[in-house]
Amino acid sequence: MNETRVTIHGNVVTEPVVRETRTGGVFTTFRIATTPFSRTADGKFADGETSFYGVIAFNALGANIGASLRKGQPVVVEGKLSTREWQGADGQLRQSTEIDAEHVGHDLAWGRSRFERLSKAAALGHDRLSEPEVADALQSMAEASDQRPAGVDENGVVDGDLYPAAALQTGDPETDDYEVVDQLSA
Repeated sequence: MNETRVTIHGNVVTEPVVRETRTGGVFTTFRIATTPFSRTADGKFADGETSFYGVIAFNALGANIGASLRKGQPVVVEGKLSTREWQGADGQLRQSTEIDAEHVGHDLAWGRSRFERLSKAAALGHDRLSEPEVADALQSMAEASDQRPAGVDENGVVDGDLYPAAALQTGDPETDDYEVVDQLSA
C-alpha cells in the first residue's frame, strides 16, 4: 500500500480536542493552517494561498498534544496524508485533507518551548506515581523513619540485600535513562 508522508509547518487554528475511543483509547484532533510565501520581482515577499489540514493523533502523542498545544502556536507536524470526501448539508460534495500524525512539536523558529519527559503511562493518566500528591506522600513516608518500610533508607533507596534485584528495576525503560547495577551495597 502506498502512503503519502508529509511534514508541514504552520499554525494551530483550533484548540486541540482530546477524546476517548469506544475501546478507551485517547485521540486528539486539531486543525493547522500553512501559508507559503515567495519573493516577487521587486524583492518583496508575497503570501500564497493558505491551506488548512485536519490533524489526528492517537494514544500518548494525542494526550501530550492536548496538554501542550494551544490555538495560535506554530507547529511542525509529520505523518500520513489522506483526503476524505463527504456530502455537506447543502448537498455539495466536500473534501478535507487530514494528517494522521506520528510526530508533532512546536516550531522553535518562532519561539521557545519547554520539554517535560513523561512515560506513556503518565501521559495517558495511568501512572499514579506521577501524580504530585502521590509523589509527595511517598516522599513524606521516606522522610518519616517510623513510617518507612523495612529495607528503605531516608532517601527512599531500597536495600538490595532484602529485596531481589528484579524488584529494584523501576521507571519506564522506553523513556528513562538508567544504568543496571548488580547489587546495592549496605
